[in-house]
Amino acid sequence: MTQEKVVRVVGYYRDPGFFERIVGAFRKLLMDINWIQARKVSEDGLYEVYMGIPYTNNFDIAIQNLSKTVDVEKVEILEDAKIVTYIIRNNGTIIEGEPSQAKEYDIVVYKPVFSKVTTISWGVISGKSVY
Repeated sequence: MTQEKVVRVVGYYRDPGFFERIVGAFRKLLMDINWIQARKVSEDGLYEVYMGIPYTNNFDIAIQNLSKTVDVEKVEILEDAKIVTYIIRNNGTIIEGEPSQAKEYDIVVYKPVFSKVTTISWGVISGKSVY
């Protein structure tokens, strides 16, 4: 079984290619992405993109390449992340469960819970934070 790493990318959405460049950093090194979700953080187009990526030998190379990508401000590796899965039912109720429990028209949300972060910006590791 491959260990999954949770990655948070913070960057500016200027065109639809923003998400393509993020995913492309992994796909060009033949890496899979288990899940991806994004949200708008500010009115000036700043987005957070969270991804679950299986750890392979190319992981570090992909992270370095991604940190040097246009419109990407920083890449964070959530070192000890555990994923809590929530299912939002069509009627508005929220339950904690496995994605396989979701039915048609339900929304599955992955919430990482972590305490250590490694931040990389333009190829430079700016430090490890402990929250």
